[in-house]
Amino acid sequence: MDVSLRQQLLALSERNHGLLGRRDVLALGVSPKAWRGLRRRGEWTVVTPRVIRRAGAPMTPSQGALAAVLDVGPGSYVSHGSAAALWGVPGMTVEPIHVMVLRDATETPSALATIHRPTHLPDPFAAVLNGVPVVRPALMVLQLAHDVHPEKLKAMVDRLWSRRLLSGPSLQRELEPVLGRGRAGTTAIRELLERFPDGYVPPASGLESRFAQIVADFDLGRFRRQVDLGDDEAWCGRVDFVGEDWPLVVEVQSELYHASLTDRSADDRRRRRLRAAGFEVIEVWDDEVWHRRAAVVARVNDAIWRLRAAS
Repeated sequence: MDVSLRQQLLALSERNHGLLGRRDVLALGVSPKAWRGLRRRGEWTVVTPRVIRRAGAPMTPSQGALAAVLDVGPGSYVSHGSAAALWGVPGMTVEPIHVMVLRDATETPSALATIHRPTHLPDPFAAVLNGVPVVRPALMVLQLAHDVHPEKLKAMVDRLWSRRLLSGPSLQRELEPVLGRGRAGTTAIRELLERFPDGYVPPASGLESRFAQIVADFDLGRFRRQVDLGDDEAWCGRVDFVGEDWPLVVEVQSELYHASLTDRSADDRRRRRLRAAGFEVIEVWDDEVWHRRAAVVARVNDAIWRLRAAS
């Protein structure tokens, strides 16, 4: 195998948590014979006949989940409780691994996962989280609704909502097309949605609580949490924090989850609507909130200075 091809394989494994899938390797021009040779080299460890792991690569939950997806084949996504664990739901574990396969996909039976074939899916239904194809939080909630106690289900949604991975309105919007009579979880989801009246605010996330503490510690002004904002024509969305003394919106973002779910153009349109409505909009990120408080303070103070200058 030439040096260039080997470098491509190593780069691919770096993106794939140290893994290589047979289909992806063959797509790079590696022959089936060379693939079998890779499996016999000490540089790689056999996971299944279709997946190998680079020797020494750390074994993580995300790696295990991706190995199952690579083994099952294209059109497969981590689902159910395994997806909940990847999305950070407390008390959930990736293993035993559950994988959902699209109806028109050709699956390969796998010892790594339990395979599910849904009949109907919402749109959108999937995302890529830390390099792993996974169902979106709304679909994951539906998949678990039939088997999870109602109070635990609500706590799960509150947790996801507080981290802006879904909301009551987004849950209803995404799932309404697939909530039908006889479908497992439909009744549980409809009963759950009734528990979220207009204006419902979930408990604060750790990130939001931490930002609120920074605001208090550095006397950055008064802010309200989880506020619906809009201009004269349309609702702009629910924001994390809005200032009471200045028209300042602060969005507290998680790099991993936000990048996995958000349409960048939709984010830009939302910010433009808020700015057109007279708000200054800034973002602070989880790493800053937890580890670089000075960066958060500087960004908020800079925004206040701009508002003062414009007033």
